[in-house]
Amino acid sequence: MSYNSVPIDTSHLPYCFTRLPVRIHKDKEEIQRFTLELIHATKKEDSKAHKHALYRYAFGPDMNIYSLSWPEADLDKMKLLIDFIELTWAHDDVAEEEPLEIAVAESERLCRAMYEEYDEEPVGDNGYGLRIKRFRDIRNKMKAIDAVGWVEVRDATEEWFHIDKKLKDFESLEEYLNIRKVHVGNKIMTSFIRWTMGIHLSEAELAFIEPYNDCIGVWLGLMNDYMSWKRERTQPTDRVVNSVHVVMNKYNLPEEAALDMVRGILVRQEGKVLEMSEELHGRTGLSTGMRMYIQNLEYYAGGLFYWHFLAPRYTKPQSFDPERAD
Repeated sequence: MSYNSVPIDTSHLPYCFTRLPVRIHKDKEEIQRFTLELIHATKKEDSKAHKHALYRYAFGPDMNIYSLSWPEADLDKMKLLIDFIELTWAHDDVAEEEPLEIAVAESERLCRAMYEEYDEEPVGDNGYGLRIKRFRDIRNKMKAIDAVGWVEVRDATEEWFHIDKKLKDFESLEEYLNIRKVHVGNKIMTSFIRWTMGIHLSEAELAFIEPYNDCIGVWLGLMNDYMSWKRERTQPTDRVVNSVHVVMNKYNLPEEAALDMVRGILVRQEGKVLEMSEELHGRTGLSTGMRMYIQNLEYYAGGLFYWHFLAPRYTKPQSFDPERAD
């Protein structure tokens, strides 16, 4: 059942080739207001980070990534989620432009901020030190609301913080996607579905749903890579994390041919997601929490596609050929 969201009609978008459902939170205006207020309060006005964050929300409440990705979230929990993710994105944006060794070291320190036993570690008054202090405060608030759910969020975030250590020149697309499904943040974002909705699954249930979660993670990595390639290829970095880059190198393909290939793989991967969804919906004996989670995994995936498809940071450099939209 859907209580906090309304559907979005994508039929007027002929090139929107996803078949996943797209919904948006009914409190999208309040979520947008809070997001912008947080950005203004935590980022120096007219700084690169401030402008970058504002650009992400330039198209208003109907294109707010939080309202689209977690459309059934409790509103108060959603606000903590936004605070948490904006902070991790700020870290990620900075880390992407740092040499790998420095990025890994800074991720280690930020990761420790999720554990109380490291609270006595001294931190500076610079931007990085302030992020650590803020992260500790968010941790305490999230843990106070749902300690069990917080542990799942913390563990998923820690794995993500450490994933840069596994980046390398991959021998195959399969090897790359096995890392990319974590690197893209899928485990963090799906743990937030459970945390914001108060869904507590048993260890057996989490193990049961993991293949479906991973299937969506692979799809999300491919989708993000496809949508963001023409933006990311010009960014200053010592590591390119994109399946288009992997395909170009492995098969010695020109850029447009590699894009076509990745798009085809993406469409086939979505087919796998939908097949698994149908099979799961047909199962008997699943708990109410599990059924809610499965449904909201679909909303999360559909919402992220919709956002990537229309977001200004991706649509400006990315073209969509109608002949590729089937």
